[in-house]
Amino acid sequence: MSLKHLTTAQVIRNADEIFHGIRWKYGIVVCPYCGSVHIKDYGKYDYRCRDCRKKFTDRTNTLMHGSKLSVAVWMQAIYEMMVDNFVSSIVLAKKLGINRKSAWLLQTKLRYSMAMDRWLLEGVIAQDEMYVGGSLSNYHYSRKWDLLRKGHYIAGDEKRYSKQALFQLNSDLKQPVFGMTNGDNVVLYATPNPIKSDYIKHVYRKHVSGDSVTVADESKLYNGWEREIGKIYLNNHHENQYVTKDGYTSNPIENKFSWYKRGFGGRITHCKYHQFYLNEYCFRYNTRTMTTEERFETLVGSTIGTRVTYKTIRKYKPYGEFKVKRNNNFTIEEIKHILSMGHVASLEQDGRVYTRTDMLNHLF
Repeated sequence: MSLKHLTTAQVIRNADEIFHGIRWKYGIVVCPYCGSVHIKDYGKYDYRCRDCRKKFTDRTNTLMHGSKLSVAVWMQAIYEMMVDNFVSSIVLAKKLGINRKSAWLLQTKLRYSMAMDRWLLEGVIAQDEMYVGGSLSNYHYSRKWDLLRKGHYIAGDEKRYSKQALFQLNSDLKQPVFGMTNGDNVVLYATPNPIKSDYIKHVYRKHVSGDSVTVADESKLYNGWEREIGKIYLNNHHENQYVTKDGYTSNPIENKFSWYKRGFGGRITHCKYHQFYLNEYCFRYNTRTMTTEERFETLVGSTIGTRVTYKTIRKYKPYGEFKVKRNNNFTIEEIKHILSMGHVASLEQDGRVYTRTDMLNHLF
């Protein structure tokens, strides 16, 4: 079925046909277990492999695998998320006719499939950090007092708290987010609190090519950046400097932060699942030039080949421990391993610096 001028009614009525066309876009059904093309078709999108003898359907090895919700519900949910900006689970539940918990789980699985591993930034990279969360000015006095006591920000016998303790508590309660953009694409990651310089460098190596210009503010996080990463231009915001002498500014990422806070920041209270919301925002922004039908097809395609359960979501960690072997004697196998782990910084081998492009084009 053609996806041009797609409507909600067409998605619901032809959900199985649309998903079948996207799942097997070349018209050949392949066994998801052994990869064989010798398939027996039982009709109604049920199949059996003639080689490994296993039965499967169009939903096998996708986000819909094992779900009690119909394909029509899943396809409508994907379409609604592509049409509406920042749709909530409560609104989505009403549109789909399911309860709110099922709608939230469905949405979270889709946001999981929107992971930003596919995005690569080139050119002038503006990067910065933001803190998402409610302000302590909206808290009741007794609530502030309890949080200060529990966090040991004040001594037990003190009857008043200082502004310094309040500022520190306000910072610790919020979720830090590190972001980068080159104007065309944006990448946002929830980071540990407090933000660590090593983590920022890890994200930068993962998403930025070697021949890029970096622009940031005067934060201490960028100390030693030129020694380990490369050239960086800093804007001193404390002195009201927002553009360097060379004409570089970090304002583009501030714009992305502003849009994100207005769209999602006011609703998010639990930082544990914050990365899922960041995934959706980045996916929507990076595919903004696509039509609704192209976005729909891209998102449905990203759900194929990945089985996501509630246990997977609970264990999902957008950040964690990472180690990079630091020496100048990398073998080809070690470089392949580093690339597979997401570390794509320039590596020195035999006196020559290999960039991301060199490693992908010449080492494989």
